[in-house]
Amino acid sequence: MAEYQSTEAQIVTVNQPTEMPNEPKAGWRNMFSALKNPNYRYFYSGQSVSLIGTWTRTAALAWVTYQFTHSELWLGMVFMLNSLPIFLLAIYAGALADRVPKILIFKVTSWFSLLSSLTLALMLFHGAVHVAYLMIFSVLWGLSTTFEMPARQTLMVELVGKGDLVNAIALNSAMVNSTRVIGPAIGGLLLATVGAPWCFLVDALSYLAVLYALFCIKLPAAHFERKPGNRGWKYTLEGFQYLRTNSTIAQAVLLLSIMGLGGWAYQSQLSAFVVTQLHMGARGYGWVLAVNGLGACVAALTVAARGAQIVRVRTLYIGVLVYALSIIFFGASHHIATAAPLLFVAGGGIILFYSIGNSIIQTESPDHLRGRIMGIWALVFGGSLPLGTFLMGVIAQHFGPGRAMQIGGMVCGIAALLVCSTGHFRRAPM
Repeated sequence: MAEYQSTEAQIVTVNQPTEMPNEPKAGWRNMFSALKNPNYRYFYSGQSVSLIGTWTRTAALAWVTYQFTHSELWLGMVFMLNSLPIFLLAIYAGALADRVPKILIFKVTSWFSLLSSLTLALMLFHGAVHVAYLMIFSVLWGLSTTFEMPARQTLMVELVGKGDLVNAIALNSAMVNSTRVIGPAIGGLLLATVGAPWCFLVDALSYLAVLYALFCIKLPAAHFERKPGNRGWKYTLEGFQYLRTNSTIAQAVLLLSIMGLGGWAYQSQLSAFVVTQLHMGARGYGWVLAVNGLGACVAALTVAARGAQIVRVRTLYIGVLVYALSIIFFGASHHIATAAPLLFVAGGGIILFYSIGNSIIQTESPDHLRGRIMGIWALVFGGSLPLGTFLMGVIAQHFGPGRAMQIGGMVCGIAALLVCSTGHFRRAPM
């Protein structure tokens, strides 16, 4: 994090937007333009099935942890450990994605996650497990995500090319959040009917779709060649040197750290919020997560339709402020009728931020550095999110999950306004 802080003062004013070549046409008719590529269709289909399983697993993990411990603090700890490997290994994972075929990384992480979920499912079929086992598996899933994230993000440009990259990133966000609607609903239904082990079994089986999609994707031979370059620290940390020269990426990374600290962590307390403040059960918890995902999906599809027109640093701040205001009011809600629309808007705001930030970083990054810069993006997220989830768990333990979410929203809003007051907007080059 210290590496980044020196870049904050370098944010400069650029008055004229920069037009980029091959900019795709924007509009609702071009919302799914990236899906014209067969490789991206395979990727998209496999990921869609797998992410349904992932969100089913996430819902079950939060519910099982809270039911076993009845502690908001332990709930925050489990989710913190899920993000800890990203903080420790994201930079190395990004450098690996620049040197090793991304398809190979994807295959290894998919098998690793499949076996982890299958093992926990079998353990739960034999009876309740200690929270320590939940913590171990949370770390294992986080380890898989650490290496999968930069490989998946940088693979998209090879699947669709730069012309459709913004659309592909937005569609990927829409996929993540549309499955967030389906997955938690399935998770809530399974939790209420047959139990948590089936949620983890569904997740394990869903990885078969990813493995089949990777088998169908056809990439040129150049993709599978190891890239030359020094494997030492100088090569690994080269992304930080580029970050110092690009103020647009610097703002996006700084805002991501803010959102990881006070924003994304709200999801770790939703199960406790549903029980203690909305007085609902497992099925209600699933539907609350689904509403949150639906709002996020709408925001992602809007980015896909607008394309390059909406990829601006200004939009990052809009996303942060929309999230902050809605989550503050959500934290004060005691009835589902008022909580649901506020959570819908909060989900939209946070994904608007994430989709735009991801698009800015990938379109501004040089090809040979994209993996390492996405590793920095993952590092900042992985460093701020564990701390944010832990702090939110501590606050929720003393003041309740609703108040913890409100404090997180205030932190995001105030910090974003402070960053905004020291920098200026410019359109990210496309």
